Amino acid sequence: MNERMKAEKVAEAFASSFLDEAMSHDLFIGSHIERLLADYVHVIYQDVDDPAYFGASITHKSGEQFVALNTFHSLRTRYFTAAHELWHLTEGSSLQDDSFDHERAADRFAAAIMMPSTLTKTLWQKFKKQYSAEEAILHIADMAEVPYVSVVRRVNELTGSVPFLKRKEEEWKQIRDQSGFPASALDLPSRDTRFSSYEKIIKKYVEQQKLDELTAANKLTSFAPKVAERYQAYVLDRKTDDEA
Repeated sequence: MNERMKAEKVAEAFASSFLDEAMSHDLFIGSHIERLLADYVHVIYQDVDDPAYFGASITHKSGEQFVALNTFHSLRTRYFTAAHELWHLTEGSSLQDDSFDHERAADRFAAAIMMPSTLTKTLWQKFKKQYSAEEAILHIADMAEVPYVSVVRRVNELTGSVPFLKRKEEEWKQIRDQSGFPASALDLPSRDTRFSSYEKIIKKYVEQQKLDELTAANKLTSFAPKVAERYQAYVLDRKTDDEA
């Protein structure tokens, strides 16, 4: 067994265990993956204008773990990235040696938890009878809230019967339009900059008067700009009142 196959087999097994404990094999997780991820780590939402940057897992020297998600990408891609990064936090990831293909495992783990095997195979077989193979891919992608190319790879892994492996995500969007499917918000980004855990700590310190509003605003500028603006406005209003 080569390293790629080993990574895929291990990831599939740990994905099955994850679904047993966290969710179910009978439904799609979809956007709820971000809530599940937040149960494990601090999630940072970044808006980075870089098509090649999807996200990252970070472990601080204190031992605290963080996952960054780039909201520049479509929601489909963002949700799949969240599932991908979740692999790096699992026991399955920590047990492997240095030669293990973690990136391949992370992709397979993400596919397996976002598209449970039995559910995905059942829908594929059902939809193929009702629609064209391309339309079946589109339907499953909408139900699972994942990229079209991820559905193609997953169905091929499970059945070996998909002829669309070389198509790009943008091509699938064109096929969607040509097939008369309604536009989907999942194909668009929801651009956001947010670090909720950090924001809560700063707010608490302000309430306890351990931080003044201006310092809080400076600390939150990169992670919660709207909150930072409110603190800045409060400081300016107070200054105006004092001068009056």
